[in-house]
Amino acid sequence: MTTDLNGESIILLKVMPGQVERTLKTIREQPHVTKAEAVLGRHDVAVAASFKTTDELQQFAARVQGMDSVRGFRSYPGLQNWKSSEKNGHPASAYLLIRSSDPARATSELSKLAGVESVIGTTGDLDVIARIGAESQTSLVSTIVKQVHSVPGVKYTETLPTSAQF
Repeated sequence: MTTDLNGESIILLKVMPGQVERTLKTIREQPHVTKAEAVLGRHDVAVAASFKTTDELQQFAARVQGMDSVRGFRSYPGLQNWKSSEKNGHPASAYLLIRSSDPARATSELSKLAGVESVIGTTGDLDVIARIGAESQTSLVSTIVKQVHSVPGVKYTETLPTSAQF
């Protein structure tokens, strides 16, 4: 069954050692991809892509999972796009993987925070994925610890800092 999607979907990839740069190059050439970045943590690459339907997302997933460098794939379909200010270019940025007791309230409150570039409501083991930016790693950490963690409904976060190296 095809489901309509709204806004960006986030895909997190694990890749073979030494293959991040090659994987990023290939992923960035794929249709629907708006951003692909190296991240630090249990994943190696974060992909933001705009799909109109779950069928488009599944076709993308099949192509990416068929790549010899990809060894893990998690997709979080964009169901609710709460904020997308397109403020890229911060010296420090990260994806926040968020579990919440009240996703609607958490996304609403997160979208009000300075530095939050996008907040995407999704399904699965996460409720919300946010991308934030700051002028330094120190202010990025401060925003996460002091502001994001105090948002009502936020139970758990995992931070995947991005790397501008690739």
